[in-house]
Amino acid sequence: MSIAGRRRLRVLSLLAASGCLVFGVLLQLLDRSPVVDVAGSMLYVGFAGMLLAALRPALSSAAIAAVAFAFAAAVELLQLTGVPQAIVAAFPPARLLFGSSFDPFDLLAYAGGAVLLYVAHLGLVRLAARQAATSAR
Repeated sequence: MSIAGRRRLRVLSLLAASGCLVFGVLLQLLDRSPVVDVAGSMLYVGFAGMLLAALRPALSSAAIAAVAFAFAAAVELLQLTGVPQAIVAAFPPARLLFGSSFDPFDLLAYAGGAVLLYVAHLGLVRLAARQAATSAR
């Protein structure tokens, strides 16, 4: 991808990450339900992946999705220790990053989020390349 394409991909990825963040925060206002929990977990992976895509636009969609899934799964597994609870006790807003308790079902939701992230990132790569090619003419 050209430099202009990567620049456009950075912008599009930041916009997508912002959207994930806004929708994730809005979900916090709703009553907890399995659907809200799954959507939040999927948005968590999407946010992490789109941030990574903005920082490293040369990474492939598969790499973005794999790293985002690995990050989310690592945070989920960290909940089996007392570390996240101690961090949240000291700084309550950290609950949005670290969660509150381990839930193995979240790992499945993260996998689904990684699949959606992969597809979304592929679309952004194509859009950025098409925009860069159009503006170069």
